[in-house]
Amino acid sequence: MMNIRDYFSINKTKTTNKIKILDLLGFEPDIEIDTSRYDSNVINESITTEQQTFEELISNTEDIYIEIKKPSIETYLDTTDTDSLQTPTDTFNPLKITEQIQRVWSDLESRRKWVLPTFIGLSTLFVIFISISSYLDYRNTQTEIIEDAIIITSNSNELIDLLPTLIEISTNTFYSKYDVSNASANLQQIESSLIEYRSNLESRDDIDNKEEVLSNLNNVFLLVNELDLVITYRILISEVLVYGNLPVEEDEVNIDDLTIELSGIVAQSKVNFSNLPEIDEFINHRNLVEVALVTAEDLHGRYLAALRNNEFEVAKSIVSAINLNKSTEIRAFENSLEDFNTKSLNIYNNFKDLP
Repeated sequence: MMNIRDYFSINKTKTTNKIKILDLLGFEPDIEIDTSRYDSNVINESITTEQQTFEELISNTEDIYIEIKKPSIETYLDTTDTDSLQTPTDTFNPLKITEQIQRVWSDLESRRKWVLPTFIGLSTLFVIFISISSYLDYRNTQTEIIEDAIIITSNSNELIDLLPTLIEISTNTFYSKYDVSNASANLQQIESSLIEYRSNLESRDDIDNKEEVLSNLNNVFLLVNELDLVITYRILISEVLVYGNLPVEEDEVNIDDLTIELSGIVAQSKVNFSNLPEIDEFINHRNLVEVALVTAEDLHGRYLAALRNNEFEVAKSIVSAINLNKSTEIRAFENSLEDFNTKSLNIYNNFKDLP
């Protein structure tokens, strides 16, 4: 855009007023003025300009600047249009964003040869790393399983070796609450160990004949469960038809107390009988207990009636019948214990050590 000095240079008609304006604006006038071309009116105009105030000069300067600016903008637009028409297409420069896209694309094209192989290599290394890590985890898991299996197997076999002793305690005709209680606790411990062994067996790969091992393990479970049922049976039957001293002498008889005692025996016996577990070797005994309860209840009535009638000889014979009824039940129970003992030991002898 042309400045004020260029504008004055183009326009040949110059006045001293314009020179004065240039001087006020800080320009050094380099225009040679041919005074011969100006007449007396121009000289007078110069004298008048010198007498103008600074504010008037500035006002005139603004008008001049506006006059200069308008044609300059138009000239610039005309020049731009003309240059755009004359500029060849091969000198066209793309926008910055286009240049950036081109650079990125060029970089991708230049790196395409090593990006894909690098990606494939990294993927291969990642897969190898995952495979090795999985394999190591699997080996560590198997090692832990085998170590646990060794401990569990050793404990289970040691506990299984206790079964003959527990069979003897469970089937012994001599009943001891202490021995039976300890035997029951040992059976619970064996069962817990076997359950743990079976859970560990499912994840073991070092055993080929798992079906045979499971079959042997199930037989052990069955025997342990039956022993536990026998112990429960023994605890309940120990309180069925349990008599103290039944008096048959007149000076020893207290009908009221004796009636309460016999009623309590029958009631407790019926409750225990209803809770007896079903075991194959004890079916006959269980049926006999049921008959013995009915017989005992009838004998109790006759016994109390004989005492009330002072028929002490009759009462003595009824007491013998009551004791015989109990003895018959005890013999049947002992026979059942013997049968169960024989069967249990045969089953145990067929067991194999757990691998």
